[in-house]
Amino acid sequence: MKTLYTRIIVTMFLILLLSGAISLLVSNVAYYTWWQPSYSEKTERVAKMAESYIEEHTDLDHDAFYTFLAATGYQLVVVDATNERQRFGGEFRDETISDSVVQSVRNGSPYQGMRDFPFHLFLLGLFDNELKNTYGFTLENGDVIFIRPDLSAQIRELHLFVGLFFALVTLLAFGLIAISTRSLVRPLHTLTKATTSVAMRKAPEHLPIERQDEIGTLARQFQYMSNEIDRTEARQRRFVSNVSHEFQSPLTSLVGYAEKLSDETEGESKEYALVIEQETKRLSQLTKQLLLLSRLDENPPILETNVNVLQSVSEVIQMNAFALDQKGIAVVTDIPQDAELMSDPVLLAQVWNNLLVNAIHASHDGGTIHITCTLDPGLVISFTDEGIGMDEETKEHLFDRFYRGDKARTSQGTGLGLAITSDIIELHGGKITVESSIGIGTTIHLHF
Repeated sequence: MKTLYTRIIVTMFLILLLSGAISLLVSNVAYYTWWQPSYSEKTERVAKMAESYIEEHTDLDHDAFYTFLAATGYQLVVVDATNERQRFGGEFRDETISDSVVQSVRNGSPYQGMRDFPFHLFLLGLFDNELKNTYGFTLENGDVIFIRPDLSAQIRELHLFVGLFFALVTLLAFGLIAISTRSLVRPLHTLTKATTSVAMRKAPEHLPIERQDEIGTLARQFQYMSNEIDRTEARQRRFVSNVSHEFQSPLTSLVGYAEKLSDETEGESKEYALVIEQETKRLSQLTKQLLLLSRLDENPPILETNVNVLQSVSEVIQMNAFALDQKGIAVVTDIPQDAELMSDPVLLAQVWNNLLVNAIHASHDGGTIHITCTLDPGLVISFTDEGIGMDEETKEHLFDRFYRGDKARTSQGTGLGLAITSDIIELHGGKITVESSIGIGTTIHLHF
């Protein structure tokens, strides 16, 4: 797809060509309509004056006179009584002419080739240097003369001047168009980068809001839109943070009472109490994750602690030992002992925990989870399971907030774990890539 800059340049160049072609066409029409008869009449008058002069004022040295006439700026072809031709002056591009025309002129009928020269769309008859484009007449000695102005001799310097002039005009126009178009397209590139920044929840930079044209108006409107989006998101984050904080206290109490109730009841009531306890814990976990997301959005933490990756991952594995033992899942790690990250220990533990818990949920009983780390190029940590895998749609929305793929829907999930993981990795300036096939397993790579 062509860029806007290329489109504008090509469009301007085509406009120049089209304008030149139309101008040439109009000039040709004007020449053939008004100027060609007049130009032919002037040549005819010169021919008659030459005929009169050679008969009255010369010693009938016709060749000398023809040479003199050529020297004054004319080109001519002379056909003598024996039909032999001589050319005086500049060469004709085409010296073809029929014998019937020669005979007609010899019989006394002047040849009006200049006046009757046929119309050509983009070829100006004035400069068509053919023998057919001449005026023909005969002298008393039987010589038939075809004559026309030798424009190449008369206005050669003018040709060079006009050619150089139009060449420079074309080059300068093209260069100025290219420069002016670049200045037009540059702020559009800036706006394009700004849309990418807004999509990544970053403030747009270097918007051309100082311009007083349509682009400046667009930039100011874009800045206003970005500010409104920021204000709206800030209000939403505050709302979520406040609601989550208010929910956390009563949920903590509910969890405690539900645990006590399940311990003190039997039978069907105990089952109900266990359900209440489980769902209350899930709501409590959800509010904690929402609070963490709000904290990450509003006050990004300072990543200034050297965290040993192997030690941090090992602690998280130990925290999930019970869940691993329940499904008989083994965890194999291959992490260099000297692998370190400048980060926040709590946030990194949250990342490892989210990925490990997801891998446990997706794995089959008795499976294996591999956690590896490579240092060249860059630090890359990978979590690989041998579980159910995921389809393309799930991979596309994997890190969206509250999204849970069909195969991942469980009573324990909130749809926020991987969204939190993605936000934390972005804080480190890194990225996440996913490889997954249904029925084979999933690998998530964290690139720091």
